[in-house]
Amino acid sequence: MRALFISEKYVKENSAIDENTDYKKILPTIWQCQIQYLQNLLGTKLYEDLIAKVLADTISGDDTTLMDDYISDALLYWCQYELQIPLLYEYRNKNVSTNRSDNATPVSTKDSYRIEYRFKAKAEFFSKRLSDYLEANSILYPTYCTETECDEVTPKEGKYTTNVLI
Repeated sequence: MRALFISEKYVKENSAIDENTDYKKILPTIWQCQIQYLQNLLGTKLYEDLIAKVLADTISGDDTTLMDDYISDALLYWCQYELQIPLLYEYRNKNVSTNRSDNATPVSTKDSYRIEYRFKAKAEFFSKRLSDYLEANSILYPTYCTETECDEVTPKEGKYTTNVLI
């Protein structure tokens, strides 16, 4: 069973993603963003500790602050950044296509890049905020900067990598 730090409901209630968006597109993206972005920020030890606590439903105290005030924001914006492709394209047996609606017009490629850029910038901001909080409060999270095995991820500071959009 996969433990997610935020729910599909949280994504829909705290973003511009429509209530009718298929959960089959949102849930895998939450999982992917947790692994791809948050595990790098938290490091394997703290990440696995939080996963175990989510599965056991024992998140409390400082972990609640970390999850509610820092992790959820970063993960939400990484999900919005990564959902651009799955929400735009349909992968079918014979082709990849875009959905069209009588009530909507697809955005241009340039506008799509602009939207991605904005979500990435926000995700990086909240990731940096998460990293700064963990570094300032590492005493509260003993598994944050502990020695790791060679196959584990050490925490990385949430540095900005956003490109300049012209």
